[in-house]
Amino acid sequence: MAAAFQQQIFALDARFNAYRAPNNPNFKQVSVVKFANNDRSKLCCGSDDGTVSICDVTATPPRVSFILDGHTKPVTGGSSILGGRVLSIACESSGRMFWAANDKGVIVSYRMDSAGGGLSKLRRCIVGGAVTCLSWSPWLARHPALLVSAADNSLYLFRIIDREGNLQLKKRFEVLHTQHSVKSTFCPIMSFRRGVCVVSGSEDSCVYFLDIEGHAEHPVVNKLQGHASPVIGVSFSYDESLLATSDVTGLVIIWRRS
Repeated sequence: MAAAFQQQIFALDARFNAYRAPNNPNFKQVSVVKFANNDRSKLCCGSDDGTVSICDVTATPPRVSFILDGHTKPVTGGSSILGGRVLSIACESSGRMFWAANDKGVIVSYRMDSAGGGLSKLRRCIVGGAVTCLSWSPWLARHPALLVSAADNSLYLFRIIDREGNLQLKKRFEVLHTQHSVKSTFCPIMSFRRGVCVVSGSEDSCVYFLDIEGHAEHPVVNKLQGHASPVIGVSFSYDESLLATSDVTGLVIIWRRS
């Protein structure tokens, strides 16, 4: 939270002795303060100068740990949690890192401590609509990848570029998706000689196969038509011989690979 103002922030330690929080370099109004959810030493301060200060209020003396200055207008709110309704989760193969996404279009990476079970929030990415599906793949052009179905008529393909789960947009595909919980998935068997495909449901009642390594102008390599309602569920058998799809009326179709 942003840098504090001239009147300074006051806090109370465990012995209820009042002390002054650290002097801040800016002199604008601080509109919001918020403690971290699992760490009483960390206080976030949002300022009208557009900065966010993270303060260590239990240090002697208290200090500003770091300042975030990406905002151009007053900071009036903030939170250290994902917020919204979590709609989808994807986990890497080791189980130590996962991504959670909500109905606000926010995707956050987390790391789990296998020894103590602690959870660390890492990186954040925002897309233009509610995220209804996340799918992880271990290898795509030498990087693991995350496939994201978002309710802004988009299917996003992100590269995972580091050990903190940072996402870098590789491609975006148009898929009719604004209202329902449309799902997508990587094809289990990736052949770079024949193309790398993903499959997505759609609110136009079709199932789309898209080549994510081919030409961006014509990504659709196959379209299955059998549903009469928005298709929301897609799932492959491990050997890609069968594909199951479901729609909003409860109809499930099993497609056999010819």
